[in-house]
Amino acid sequence: MSDYMEAVHSVPCVICLKRLGRKVYGVHAHHAGEGSDRDDHLLVALCPEQHPGPTGIHGMHRRGFHRFWKTTDMQLIAWTNEQLWKQR
Repeated sequence: MSDYMEAVHSVPCVICLKRLGRKVYGVHAHHAGEGSDRDDHLLVALCPEQHPGPTGIHGMHRRGFHRFWKTTDMQLIAWTNEQLWKQR
């Protein structure tokens, strides 16, 4: 596991933090983007509920998730990077 991916695992879920106002740890590192856009440095910190869960990006599928949570892949990456920067 890369140092970057390991760092992403150490921050709170960005949906729970930004949309629900609570810090939830034990996150998965979700790869943003699709197909050839996937990159190990474009990761999003998502808890099990927001990753594969019913209201998660895989549970609701990408488009439904973004519509439901009013967000984009770029915003999720930025929120994750913001949390990584804060823990430095």
